[in-house]
Amino acid sequence: MKFHDIHCHLPDNYFYKQIDMFMQEWKNMGLECVVSVSSNLSESLRSIELHKKYEEIIPGIGIHPWSAKKSLTDELKNKFNQLIQENLPLVIGEFGLDHHFIKKEEYYSHQDETFRFFLSLAEKHELPINVHPKGAEELVAETLETYNIPSHNILIHWYSGPENILKKFIERDYFLSINPSILGGSKHIVVLIQAELSQILTESDGNVKYTIDGERIIGSPALVPKIMKKICEEKEKDILEISNILHSNLRRYLNLG
Repeated sequence: MKFHDIHCHLPDNYFYKQIDMFMQEWKNMGLECVVSVSSNLSESLRSIELHKKYEEIIPGIGIHPWSAKKSLTDELKNKFNQLIQENLPLVIGEFGLDHHFIKKEEYYSHQDETFRFFLSLAEKHELPINVHPKGAEELVAETLETYNIPSHNILIHWYSGPENILKKFIERDYFLSINPSILGGSKHIVVLIQAELSQILTESDGNVKYTIDGERIIGSPALVPKIMKKICEEKEKDILEISNILHSNLRRYLNLG
């Protein structure tokens, strides 16, 4: 059985310093692909470095909304442009808007500027995107509509917002990631219930910690097979069929046909 992790913070030292050990473990379990999302330029460079070492690692480049606290300099924009021109394949992410964890409204204009900058790059270079929408779901939905990015290249990461916006994302045929929080009773399960199988990708958001069966567990690709079993239960399909569907979804998202 093959599986993927569409959103994992591999540049974090927890993974980065032991990447050989982790990759051996995950590949032995059946990992075919992990997208190494980044929160800033230095992490983006680490993601590209990891891709050069392991072809299973797809680098994500971007600036997380928690890090978008000032205007982008021309130098920084040029560096991200250069990364895209020199290092394909790539995913743009993690980026987006966050009005939930970030309470200072003075940062929101910087988030918006950063969000739109990376959307423009994705549109220009036809790259898949990995979007963080927390607490600004409606604004994210409105902004995405103003860019010419194919629906199959848009992934909404860990959606837990209003159901009317979730419905919009589903109607637009965006991808939605399912993560280990569904194993611990999170309302994130609503995404799995409402989305079509053809819209689902799996993620760990490692190294976020989850409470599963009363135990605190560090997120990593190793949890994805458990997510897939839950998907099987909810969608009433066997594991091989789910594995094949998710593999097909992954290839569409990454522009691999």
